[in-house]
Amino acid sequence: MAPPKRISREAVLAKVAAAFAGGASPSMDEIALAAGVSRAALYGLFGSRAALLDAIGADVPPSVEERILVTAGEIVAERGFGGLTLDEVAQRSGVSRATVYRLYPGKAALYREVARAYLPIDEAMQMMDSMADRPPTEVMATLARSLAQAGEVRIGVLRSALFETTVGPGGGNEEFLDEVYLNVQVIIRYLERQMDAGRFRKVDPVLAMQAFLAPVMFHAVSRPVLEQYGLLNMSLEDAVQTLTDGWLRSMAPPRQRSVVEKPAAKASKASKARKKARPSPG
Repeated sequence: MAPPKRISREAVLAKVAAAFAGGASPSMDEIALAAGVSRAALYGLFGSRAALLDAIGADVPPSVEERILVTAGEIVAERGFGGLTLDEVAQRSGVSRATVYRLYPGKAALYREVARAYLPIDEAMQMMDSMADRPPTEVMATLARSLAQAGEVRIGVLRSALFETTVGPGGGNEEFLDEVYLNVQVIIRYLERQMDAGRFRKVDPVLAMQAFLAPVMFHAVSRPVLEQYGLLNMSLEDAVQTLTDGWLRSMAPPRQRSVVEKPAAKASKASKARKKARPSPG
């Protein structure tokens, strides 16, 4: 059975542009149907619906919810969860305070939606489930690309989300943490299945997950500064692929090799045996 063809941005864009010419504003489900791919694949290739529509040149006016989330995302990128207030979001987005509070009853609820909008973790987890029978090289590379997307606001939201996961319960954002750790369990289960199948070496799956996520996310959040100082000469995609390849090599199971002694080692052992066999003087 031949492996499925790799999904390319160009092929998806061609199908989507042909299906929604004339300024249509399709949902992600409609786009996925037209392109013949899953929603998870779309998020892995483009990062968000807005980025996809922008890639085909669609002129789509933002909805009230999108205006709120864009503004909230900018604030989170600037000051994190602690600096987010619904009143400021209403003022900066030009949406009434009552509407913001009706749609998002509290800043924790708004923060959770911002994280979903800019960090499509849910889609990444669905991708892992849907691609459970695909090779780890393909699955982990797709996961890395979906988590490490470019964009000032997106990177700022990722930086904030990483900080929130270190604060722990009691920081006022428990619902977000609950959601994060539910998603973490999806990754852990996938790694455990790959270890059981012999595709990965047996290690603590939590440590394996951290070893994968940490360099990818650290590179994403530190990349703007590295670029500012001229310390990078590769694209984000190439950098993430390099980090993923290194992790995959570290997770490769040990190969069964026949033990072949080198001639020098054999000679050394034979020499020691002869010395032991010699009679003691006197």
